[in-house]
Amino acid sequence: MSYDSQRGRVVMFGGDVDYPGVADTWEWDGNTWIEVATTGPSEREYHVMAYDSDRGRTVMFGGYHPANLSMDDTWEWDGEIW
Repeated sequence: MSYDSQRGRVVMFGGDVDYPGVADTWEWDGNTWIEVATTGPSEREYHVMAYDSDRGRTVMFGGYHPANLSMDDTWEWDGEIW
């Protein structure tokens, strides 16, 4: 989860070993969680996210896939697509 200061939204990428197959993206606008994407990175947990204010992108790195796979990929969310 990270905060997109340019758009004023919290961005969360779903993924939990207890709920296999969850790989969706949500945003919190201060009032409501809105599902904004169901395509993009594969399911994972223990990933890290940060907002790059210079480029206006949320960056996600790594994580661990429920099938015991260590992930070392990087994804960027621009507010519309990964």
